[in-house]
Amino acid sequence: MFNDPTIVGSWPELATRLDDGAVLARWARAEPALAGLRSAAELHEACSEASPHEHSDAVLGALVRLAAVDGGHDDDALALVLHLLSGIVWTTVRQLSDLTPDIVAVVVGELTCQIRRYPWKRRPRSIAANLRADTRRAVLAELRPRNRRHPERGEFVTADGDVTRLMRVEPEDTDDLDLRDLLQWALRSGLDPAELGLLIATEHERDVRTVGGDSRVAAAYGISTRTLYRRRSRTLAALRVAAADYLAAVA
Repeated sequence: MFNDPTIVGSWPELATRLDDGAVLARWARAEPALAGLRSAAELHEACSEASPHEHSDAVLGALVRLAAVDGGHDDDALALVLHLLSGIVWTTVRQLSDLTPDIVAVVVGELTCQIRRYPWKRRPRSIAANLRADTRRAVLAELRPRNRRHPERGEFVTADGDVTRLMRVEPEDTDDLDLRDLLQWALRSGLDPAELGLLIATEHERDVRTVGGDSRVAAAYGISTRTLYRRRSRTLAALRVAAADYLAAVA
């Protein structure tokens, strides 16, 4: 579990909300694999290493379906899965800690996106292993790309005509994704325009390959580079979730 409640929220508060609100009973009606589990503590035990793999995989799969955009799109299910998979986060953080000083926020944000977009119809088993591999691959693609101009990055033309790479878009989704509409969707959904502006400024500096670009952007915004990395990662994570929501809405 996460000890720091600023990462994904407090586990005690989430457990109390689930236990007191009859949430598990409601989930079990939609997901039979959760039947008989009466508390957050029992869910945690069911997904632990002490539980038989087939059982834990079925329970985790049910929770991921509840959290996914094309499933239940349930925020409490998402928070629960993040807590249950905290071991994946800390393992990935240890392995990739040299890539950015804010690696925890990057990994948690990417795992959040992978859960929301998990292809549970196509990959119904080995949920934890798939999420671990997908998250690690996505973090490496974001922080250590082979080529900053690879085709997996979408482009958006800003008001002054500048082209800025904002986010990765899955190749099979590009025909359906209008990035201008997506950004409008994200802003209507609550994305802070100031955070989007910070992201655009940072990505522009990186695109023109200027030395010290991140530091200059941070200074211009009156923040530290650590804060810049954290805010950039959170905005990218929010955009990826918005992309999944947008594609689900226009499908």
